[in-house]
Amino acid sequence: MAWGRDDSRDEVKGLLAALERQAAEASRLAGRAQRDMGEDRFASFLDFRRKVEEIRALFVLTEDRLGGIDESRLSDLRAEFERMDLLLTRMLARTMRDYFSGMRQDQVLPIGARELFEPELRSIDETRSRLLGPRYAGRVAPELLDDLDATADLIRKTIARAPSLPDFSDSPSPPKPTRRLRTLGRPIRN
Repeated sequence: MAWGRDDSRDEVKGLLAALERQAAEASRLAGRAQRDMGEDRFASFLDFRRKVEEIRALFVLTEDRLGGIDESRLSDLRAEFERMDLLLTRMLARTMRDYFSGMRQDQVLPIGARELFEPELRSIDETRSRLLGPRYAGRVAPELLDDLDATADLIRKTIARAPSLPDFSDSPSPPKPTRRLRTLGRPIRN
């Protein structure tokens, strides 16, 4: 089926509108995750994270649609996409920074928290690389990069103290050497 010019524009417009709706939902979920963290509950963070993944997938789809259409016909929509990309990236970076800076040092982290937060660190690194690429050259506010860097540092500190999932594999890592007690082998005296 051949796509007409209007069909392509309408599809991209629909995707951009969906991105705006998803961003509003992500903002709501971020607020809930922030409130729940104070009660040592992390399930709402997972909801926020799933929503962010949906947004990322929608961005990839939108970018793919924009790439397959004549640039001259969609330059206004491409500019809108890039503007929205920067705004959403700023919102997500600030939200993640607020979330991780709100964690107390004595916050009880669930088992598997390390595996929960490591993808966030990779995502921040990928976002930073994308924003430093030629598409956004000179258009990224330094505060956004600062937010990303600060968030990455906060996540690294959280990961350093977070328990990981137990290893139930068939080939566990070798046991760590232990010190022998000096009293081992001595008779116990009453």
